[in-house]
Amino acid sequence: MFSSALRSLTGAPRRWAGAALVGLPLLAAPVAAQGPPVGRPPGAPGGGPPGGMPPGAMRPDSATLQSQAIRVFLDCQGRIRGCDRDFIVTDVNFVNWMRDRFDADVQILVSGLTNGGGGTENTITFIGRRAFEGMADTLVLNTLPNDPDDRIRRELARVFKLGLTRYVARSPIASRVQVAYIAPFGRPTQQQASAADLKDKWNLWTYTTNMNAFVRAEDRQQSVNASLSLSANRATEKWKMNFSLSGNINEQRFEIPPTATRPAFTVTNEQRTYNATSLIVRSLSSHWSAGLKLGAGYSDFLNQDLALRAQPAIEYNLFPWTEQTRRQLTFLYNVGPNYYDYQRTTVFDRDTETRFSQQATASYVARQSWGSSNVSLDWLNYLHDFNRHALTLSGNVDLRLGRGFSLNIGGSAARIHDQIYLPRAGNTEEEILLQRQALETGFRITTNIGIRYTFGSIYNTIVNQRFGNLGELGRRFGFQGGG
Repeated sequence: MFSSALRSLTGAPRRWAGAALVGLPLLAAPVAAQGPPVGRPPGAPGGGPPGGMPPGAMRPDSATLQSQAIRVFLDCQGRIRGCDRDFIVTDVNFVNWMRDRFDADVQILVSGLTNGGGGTENTITFIGRRAFEGMADTLVLNTLPNDPDDRIRRELARVFKLGLTRYVARSPIASRVQVAYIAPFGRPTQQQASAADLKDKWNLWTYTTNMNAFVRAEDRQQSVNASLSLSANRATEKWKMNFSLSGNINEQRFEIPPTATRPAFTVTNEQRTYNATSLIVRSLSSHWSAGLKLGAGYSDFLNQDLALRAQPAIEYNLFPWTEQTRRQLTFLYNVGPNYYDYQRTTVFDRDTETRFSQQATASYVARQSWGSSNVSLDWLNYLHDFNRHALTLSGNVDLRLGRGFSLNIGGSAARIHDQIYLPRAGNTEEEILLQRQALETGFRITTNIGIRYTFGSIYNTIVNQRFGNLGELGRRFGFQGGG
């Protein structure tokens, strides 16, 4: 019955349900009681502090409250619009969010299918684990193709809260959570949680490995691409640390058939890139941060057998970092030495060199009801010669200009005068055609623009996936020829 009732609340587009959970800040300092426990009127026995504690008893600290909250794992299948983990974790603050489903009490499984109106039917399944084994609920949230990402992620968070009610009600923190009704045109009260130290055998470290290989072979051409990356990350309120190793090898071989004037010959191309990077950041206040960027690399494309960098940095965010999932306006500055060992002598007659550089970046990121945007302006120059510089403007803006009408503009424009790595001997015809190494240029421009207009029924929640899996050869139905 509970599941069916919630399905009726979330099934129809635009008719968003008004019920919401207000999660008390479990991670913040000890919270004062918010009235008597559910089901007990004021003055009734047990109507004192949360959890039935006698008056005057010491309330549990934030670490105790955190350990009592249920553990939840969010599993978004595919690319689900609005499934913004940072926002969800911030907004749904009365549970413990886990990295692995095997450590969770509840697994939230989100999958999406395109509905008949061009929007998405999100099926949200709550799967009980451990103490809740055997419990399960399924809710459905339909969105429209014109809904902004910010609204979708807020609706996902709201449905997550509704679905978790059943499980939180059976947890020790049930008395600290209230269900509230948001009246039309009313403003919900949002309470922000702050992080707390948790007992974790991994000490909050997360490790990731990623390996990919692609092979393609035909009679007269073969290509192999392989990549491997390893990373270790740790984040707390005060510190952020990222360490990574990566490598990529791209090999191509082309057999050119003979002609009347020349014999057959083979063209080969090999590009290798290896990188090791680290980033250590210290939060200084709600606006300021300081950090250190270190890097080492190898690149055939950039004519570098070895590149070493050390860049102390400082950053200022005009908005408090507590609003990071909604908006950011940051100013970042870093300066430091760079050492290069080149594969071939450069246009400046250098086989090795050490140069200091500085970089300043202004970046704006926003997710609002009108759409989303990401714009940055980046300046870099070498201190030994200010003529060796680069200026880059890049970004993407998705504007909801009207009902059913949206405009997406993206790209970058760069003024480039910092290519101190170019080889003195220039590039051969073969290197140019195969893009084996970077070419001299004074600018670089990339652009993309898209316009979308949708009209018709806004109430179309039917999903029909018939003939939706034609596969690779399905393009033959477009009369584009065989593979």
